[in-house]
Amino acid sequence: MIEKANAKINLSLNCLGLRDDGYHELESIVLPVDLHDTLEISILSKSTPDDFVICDDFSLKISKYNLVHKMIEICREKWGFKEHLNVEIHKNIFLQAGLGGGSADAAAALRGIIRLFKLNPSEEEIKEICNKIGSDVLVQFYNKPALVKGRGDDITFITPQKSYYCLLVKPIYGSSTAQVFEEADKHDLIHGDINKILELFLKNDLVELGKNIFNSLYKPASILQDAIIKTYEDVSSYGFEVIGMSGSGSTIFALSSNLKLLKIAEKELYFKGYMSELTKTFK
Repeated sequence: MIEKANAKINLSLNCLGLRDDGYHELESIVLPVDLHDTLEISILSKSTPDDFVICDDFSLKISKYNLVHKMIEICREKWGFKEHLNVEIHKNIFLQAGLGGGSADAAAALRGIIRLFKLNPSEEEIKEICNKIGSDVLVQFYNKPALVKGRGDDITFITPQKSYYCLLVKPIYGSSTAQVFEEADKHDLIHGDINKILELFLKNDLVELGKNIFNSLYKPASILQDAIIKTYEDVSSYGFEVIGMSGSGSTIFALSSNLKLLKIAEKELYFKGYMSELTKTFK
């Protein structure tokens, strides 16, 4: 069985502070993109005593603490299946990039388990399981553009009129989400008007959108890794309408109607030493 695990970008992101439950209060516009990992999921023989999760990117350490392993264990506890699974992850999403790669893989594993065992979970059951893994998992389970609030579990789906070409550019070193949020707690963060951003996005007004988008984690992320600032400057030099940082970094994204220029930038930035990928947002 094959499941796609799509990356996401945060068109804008407010980090509003630490909650009593240890998570951060968030406001974000989340857009899935075509860039994806691929999960091959199958049932192992009955004599096998464990699940196996492997990945073709050797820089990603796969262990019992991997989110896919954790998702399998939570689902087995929830639904009581005895079979053990083999999951092969074919990695395309940049690591430690603010693109939700780990969460996307966990969400894809959940979708695969539901299909494999012909389950019919309620929305509340899906929400409960996803929340045990992490904040991005629920919205990435559905793979739809959305306004996301709370700890990531208050989701309002949105319907853009069109999709956009999206250039993703990441410096060599990634960002640790935990470290970025820890750094964020030390600062008074700047917040933006998420409703205004959403209105501009749904109107397809890229010029005004580019003037207003924000990510309140940009400051703490760039303090921890100044390569984010240089990446932002290099992407900005092409004059794209919309440029921002996704999630906790370190990926900088650009949205534009100029496909030719995006292709030029993708190639040139790659040869400058960046990871670069031209993809497209979902409608």
